[in-house]
Amino acid sequence: MSEKELDAILNEIKKHSSDDDTQQSEPVASTEPQQEESDTADTDFKLSDEPEEVKDDDKALSLNEEEKENEPMQKQNNFDTNDYIDLNSAQNSGDGKKPGGSKKKIIIAVVAVIAVIAIAVGVYFGFFHNKKTEEPQTTQAPQTTQSTTAQAVSDGIINPLTGEDGYNKAAVGKRPVAVVVENEYSTTAVRPQWGLSDADIVLEGESEFSTRLLLFWADYTKMPKQIGPARSARPPFIHFSQLFNSVFIHAGLSHSKGSYVGADDVFKNEGIDHINLLSEGSDYFSRDKSRTRTIEHTGFLKGNNVPSLLKSKKINTKLDESKFTQLSFNKEAKPLGDTKADSVSFKWTSSSNGGRCPKTGKFKYSNGCYTTTDFDSKYGEAKCKWQNLIFLLDKTEYVVKQNYKGSGKSETYCNYKLSGGKGMVLSQGTAVEITWGVSNGKLWMKDANGNDVSLNPGKTYIGYGSSNYGGSISLNK
Repeated sequence: MSEKELDAILNEIKKHSSDDDTQQSEPVASTEPQQEESDTADTDFKLSDEPEEVKDDDKALSLNEEEKENEPMQKQNNFDTNDYIDLNSAQNSGDGKKPGGSKKKIIIAVVAVIAVIAIAVGVYFGFFHNKKTEEPQTTQAPQTTQSTTAQAVSDGIINPLTGEDGYNKAAVGKRPVAVVVENEYSTTAVRPQWGLSDADIVLEGESEFSTRLLLFWADYTKMPKQIGPARSARPPFIHFSQLFNSVFIHAGLSHSKGSYVGADDVFKNEGIDHINLLSEGSDYFSRDKSRTRTIEHTGFLKGNNVPSLLKSKKINTKLDESKFTQLSFNKEAKPLGDTKADSVSFKWTSSSNGGRCPKTGKFKYSNGCYTTTDFDSKYGEAKCKWQNLIFLLDKTEYVVKQNYKGSGKSETYCNYKLSGGKGMVLSQGTAVEITWGVSNGKLWMKDANGNDVSLNPGKTYIGYGSSNYGGSISLNK
């Protein structure tokens, strides 16, 4: 119904209300005999000469109090504009005297009901529309919480080389892998070494006039894509790798001659599982000439292909626990003792004692880790962080091999006895002096009271120096 129609109806109602007031004071003449009003005219008023039609109209427009209590909404919702037409027709015909106030109340009640219904419908749709809009946010929150909680739950499997939780279940009972990596001190192109910061353990020992590295991974399926520069095998590094029953990977090897026993005979006589990358194809070994074209400084292992490399060489990857050093780890990081160790310097040898390695390693403690710039160069930073530093001093000897590679010149090698001795372990900014040794092919470390030394969870660096050629450990200098 339009606003104009509603205004017309209301005006008509006002008009009839005025007529009713007049009728109450002066009776209106009629051409037909008037019908007497019934005793119930106040509640069931008549709008037509025909009683049956009056009753129908009365039911459509007005209900007595008892009926209103039983079914008000149903009758009022059936409101029709034709009711107004019938009402006006009856008024104009002059039938019956009906109070104008009652007619107003009827119309106002009907309009009010319509307004209430409209408001209720608006509120209903507004409320549920907003509720539906908010529902995705309500359901997503618990899902995120559950996902985060699931990720935080640990499987409780420990990496045997780092003591860290969350180790790959499939790697349990598998042999570690050890890779020989170059660290020629006079050649900046070899630093920072590829894959150095990812290794579980880094061993640095003396080689010809410098040091060489041995990088350990407990899980050979989690090695970085590029590891190197890969270098040749030396007997001391081979022997140290076997303390952890490792598969030994290298690029080249030293050969026996004279009094010198080379890596070739060690592999053959001691039955060491090893892989010489110089004999492998491009799937496993390649060269990176971005820093230098000197061939011995460019080779690298494709670490992500090591699983298939081991399979292709038919190497037994099952761990022999009788040949594996089980390191001891604390459940949570804690100081090792009362000795402060914010920095440390390590010398492999001393020239004044006849040593031939000029390098001094320097490490600093910060934010729970030890770091060094020793492996940085103009090509980048190594960004190594170790939770543990271990320094071992061992008896060494220098062996001279004459006519090296047919050049007429000699080469001097450093051999370690792996006989044990003194050392030091640093972690959490503290240090403890140790004695160490090898029994039944396994490494052991004990403090001054004869107790096994426990490391803190995390990566470890091992400096391997000479006890008889001036190797030394200096704290906070």
